[in-house]
Amino acid sequence: MDEEKLPTSISELRKSFEDECFYGDDRAAAEYAYVLAIRLRTEGDRSEAQRYAMESLRLAEGLPASSLEDVSSTRLTLGGVPLPERFHDGVVRRRLGDLLDS
Repeated sequence: MDEEKLPTSISELRKSFEDECFYGDDRAAAEYAYVLAIRLRTEGDRSEAQRYAMESLRLAEGLPASSLEDVSSTRLTLGGVPLPERFHDGVVRRRLGDLLDS
C-alpha cells in the first residue's frame, strides 16, 4: 500500500474533528466523529468510540435533512472509512447503534 492510501491516524482525525467544531462546520464534524467512532471501535477503544458516536449523532440531529441534497455525502471515504451515501441521524443511529445503546 503506498503512503497516499494509508488511513489517516486517529490523532489527525481528532484534530480535524476539533477544527471542524471550532469553525462551525457541523456536517464535517459529524462525519469526522462518525469515522472516529468506527476506527476506535475497530481498534478496541470502546469508551472513546462511544463518545464519538454520541457526538456524531448529536451533530447529525442538528443538520438539515429535508431534501436528498441535504443528506447526500460529498465524499466517498474519510480517514480510510467509507462514508454512507446518505449521511443523516438515522444512518448514524443504525450504523453506530451498538455504541449508542451502551
